[in-house]
Amino acid sequence: MRKRGGRPASHLVILPSLVLLFTSMAPVSVMFGAGTARAAQAGDDPAATAPPPASLPPPVAPQPKPGVIQPAPAAAPPAAPVPAPVIAAPAPAAEPAPQAPPIIALSPKRLVPSLSHDMQFGLAVMPGDGYRVIVPYSRDVTDCGDHAQMASHVCGSRAPMFLDLQPSFGVDDSWDIIVDLRLGLEKDFNTFRPFFVMPGFRYWLESETHVKFFTTLQFVYDGTQQQPTTKHTRSDFGARNANGLMIEVMRNLGVYFQFGETLDFVRWFSITVDGGIGVQARMP
Repeated sequence: MRKRGGRPASHLVILPSLVLLFTSMAPVSVMFGAGTARAAQAGDDPAATAPPPASLPPPVAPQPKPGVIQPAPAAAPPAAPVPAPVIAAPAPAAEPAPQAPPIIALSPKRLVPSLSHDMQFGLAVMPGDGYRVIVPYSRDVTDCGDHAQMASHVCGSRAPMFLDLQPSFGVDDSWDIIVDLRLGLEKDFNTFRPFFVMPGFRYWLESETHVKFFTTLQFVYDGTQQQPTTKHTRSDFGARNANGLMIEVMRNLGVYFQFGETLDFVRWFSITVDGGIGVQARMP
């Protein structure tokens, strides 16, 4: 078949055939390219091409031999306890700071010397006077020794003034050993001066106070000489008690007053009540 101008028409048949062939080969090219890419990736990763390993059989536990005692398996250590979670308590509200008390300046305490007479030697001097009552055991004209009251059943008169010298020693906070030496400052109705020795003990009710009471218990020896005309020439014996109050001026010095009662029993029964004011010095 020919076109106008005398050219053949074969190119009109070849061109559509080429287009149809190119269109049908496009899917094959795509599939070929994907396979080539997979083959290249498999070549890069050997593990992808290696066959999977065969599965191994499970391990068989060893069987115990007959007649052999197998040791018991060790116990697994106990699991450590899991500490409980600590929940923090809410913090209390802050209290206001307390105010500091005012500072009071205190003066240093002074050491006060002891006023006890423990382990102290003392010497007291006390003048005094008193009144005496004599009850004779018989009705003799010379029983009382007083010519003004001869043959009287009871004789009473002022006792001669005296001076007591009293050495002492403190054996305890509350106890002293004392010896009273009574010297007559006046002559008695028998024209002789009285003489007494009275040893004993003194007890302090309060030993550390400045003002303290005391009481005594003493033995009495009456060595007063009697007139030769009377039959009562021997010595007399008795007992004495004195009660008083001492004011401590300082540790080694005190002023006191006392009253006491003296009983005699041998010559006659007599009661002498006396009193006086004295001073006592002590050391150390």
